[in-house]
Amino acid sequence: MIKHIVWDWNGTLLDDFEITAQYGIDTFAKAGLTGVTFDDVRQHHTRPFADYLKAVMGRDATDVELSEFYSGFGAVYEPVMYDLPLAPDALHALEAISGAGKSQSILSMAPHEELVSLVRHNGIYEHFTRVDGAQDLSKHFKIDALRAHIDKLGVDPSSVCVIGDSIDDFDAAKGLGASAVLVSTGMYAHNRLIATGAPVATNLTGAVAEALK
Repeated sequence: MIKHIVWDWNGTLLDDFEITAQYGIDTFAKAGLTGVTFDDVRQHHTRPFADYLKAVMGRDATDVELSEFYSGFGAVYEPVMYDLPLAPDALHALEAISGAGKSQSILSMAPHEELVSLVRHNGIYEHFTRVDGAQDLSKHFKIDALRAHIDKLGVDPSSVCVIGDSIDDFDAAKGLGASAVLVSTGMYAHNRLIATGAPVATNLTGAVAEALK
């Protein structure tokens, strides 16, 4: 039985797909690759980001391109991050989980202090037993972070459901014996999420319904 929900943040609770995807499109244009669309981004996005750039550009990114990609994102994202909205049904989804008697937390690969600040800014911090972001931005995969998060929660992984928008969310959950529900609101195309075998919803309300089945 599911007792606890672990939420992803970017592309899941926070609706930041457009600015994130557009940054990638602009990066590709600077490298001479024009005409990349949001659909292209969703079909190729992955972590680490070097693999994402290679998938779209058809070649390895140069060290300069990689450095500019990493450093440039903050300059675009940080000035507007407090203006980005939550997913339209985020509050409803959080209240549905609380109403079902389940606890919930956030685990994100975003910088920890930034994450906590944004969650507080959006007025939803009180819904969560923990909010954990990344302390080491050089780590690209979520499974170690999820393991530490679950250990701190003191819950059995089999009682946990991860709700997120990425294949990495699914892989982390599966690797630890937790379940996962994916949402096609972020950087990964619906068909790629379906291919994992996990339930896939088009919004958070649907994801919560799947998680609580």
